[in-house]
Amino acid sequence: MSDVESFVRFCESEFGSAVMDREAAYIKQYVAADDRILDVGCGIGSLEERFTDYDIVGIDISEAMVKTARQRTPAPFLVGDVRTLPARTDAVDAVVFVATLEFISEIDAVLEEATRVLRPDGVLVAVILNTRSEYVQSNLQREGSYFQRMVHRDSEALADRVLNAIDGTREYFLGIADETVVESSDPTTAAVTAVVGTPNSNSK
Repeated sequence: MSDVESFVRFCESEFGSAVMDREAAYIKQYVAADDRILDVGCGIGSLEERFTDYDIVGIDISEAMVKTARQRTPAPFLVGDVRTLPARTDAVDAVVFVATLEFISEIDAVLEEATRVLRPDGVLVAVILNTRSEYVQSNLQREGSYFQRMVHRDSEALADRVLNAIDGTREYFLGIADETVVESSDPTTAAVTAVVGTPNSNSK
């Protein structure tokens, strides 16, 4: 099964849909409908499906992912490298990463680009798989799991690197128990470490 097929199957499952719904709801706390939003590492466009009334553009390095995203939702999508984003400096109000940064080795270059394209008062939202949680740990150990491709397996250290690029905070959400989404901010059950903030003076 290809990566695209796996993502489609997950996102269309009851559990996967609930996960994406919760992540989208979290992000919507920090953006307005008229904000220009860049979704970096958009995959098959699951976030865009939930942001139909927003000014959002998805970008992914995978042509196959972007092709599928375009078939699933009318939002604009671009094929591009996250290390050289196709956007002007200070061009967007929000940059969003949903389970993306964990899989990229050149984190500092990516964060430099993200803060470059952000307006000085713009917001960066990084939804990071919480490697302290039972859910993520079990998937890291499961043969064939996409999670095994994670480059960064210490989510706390990764969150710290994001916080070096922005003035922000971190919190935990998206509790998962037996493939059921529950409310939890407990790091052992919350599958996500979220980092939210604005570019700091060192990143501009």
